[in-house]
Amino acid sequence: MRSRDIVRKAWQMTQVHLKKLIWYGAVPAFFSTVVSSVYLAYQYNAFKTSPLFSDTAEHSDVFGTAKTIWGLLSGYPTVSIVLLVVGILLFVGYTVIPPIFRGILINAVMRIKNYKPIEGSTEIGVRRFFPMFEFALLTGSFGITTIFTESSFILRWWGENIFFVALPVLLFVVMVGLIISFLFTYAEYYIVLEDKPLIRSVMDSTILVISNLRKTFLIFILMLLISVRVILNVLLVLLIPMMVVILTSYFATVFWHVVGFVLIGIFGLGVLCVSSYLFGLFNVFATAVWVLTFSILVNKGKPVIEDVDLGQDTFKGAIQPDPVAVQETPPSSETS
Repeated sequence: MRSRDIVRKAWQMTQVHLKKLIWYGAVPAFFSTVVSSVYLAYQYNAFKTSPLFSDTAEHSDVFGTAKTIWGLLSGYPTVSIVLLVVGILLFVGYTVIPPIFRGILINAVMRIKNYKPIEGSTEIGVRRFFPMFEFALLTGSFGITTIFTESSFILRWWGENIFFVALPVLLFVVMVGLIISFLFTYAEYYIVLEDKPLIRSVMDSTILVISNLRKTFLIFILMLLISVRVILNVLLVLLIPMMVVILTSYFATVFWHVVGFVLIGIFGLGVLCVSSYLFGLFNVFATAVWVLTFSILVNKGKPVIEDVDLGQDTFKGAIQPDPVAVQETPPSSETS
């Protein structure tokens, strides 16, 4: 099966079953967007107050920022408790929910592909939590966020000269991370669908990628291009709400600040929900693409996938083949 056929069938599955699958992609995207926004806000403040951009600015670090926040919250115990609860929820949503929902989504897509209802996918996702969490830690060590954090610390703490000295090492780590991400493409699917441990899944994924290098590379590049287009679409869709939020924050400085903060909160929540939905949609689609690819490669390229089957709503029941009447042949009697 050609790569474009896989993408077309995956998009068909996404359109038909989006209402039941979107939550498993949008909820992790929601928490990831919130945490990423807080992280970027911290990085912006850290660079703004660092000597890199101001000769008179005091050197700021994580501990200094933590002391400042603690000093502000110590005078408002109620607000501190609320923020503590919100922080715990964000921590759980960012670390615990994504591995579980990822496992649920992979298993649900495979059940749809096999014409079965998705009942039982939640149990599979919970059971596969620990290996999926370990896999996330393994790949996250070479992720973009980790490299960006290390680069920003080097740039702020030791200056531009040391940063340019360490830049080749950072670029090498980025290349290693890309290679590892490519070789470990199917590790999650071995963990969820075949219940293999992490090390075995990583080894089998590497073997499967190398054995099917051309098809995997084409799908990998295709999904990379689609993800870039999705990100651009998200930025374009969010441009107008972001402008509204900027204007609202401006009016909040002019008019009553309570009304301004309420409007900022409403528009900010709307922007967050829209971005989470769009990224969740892409997550469902990408999972469908890789599940179909994994099924094709594992089954030696001969899975039975028909358009009419993927166009049916399998949540209403599994699609059963037409019964075939089988007539029993009476045993023949030997004549002497």
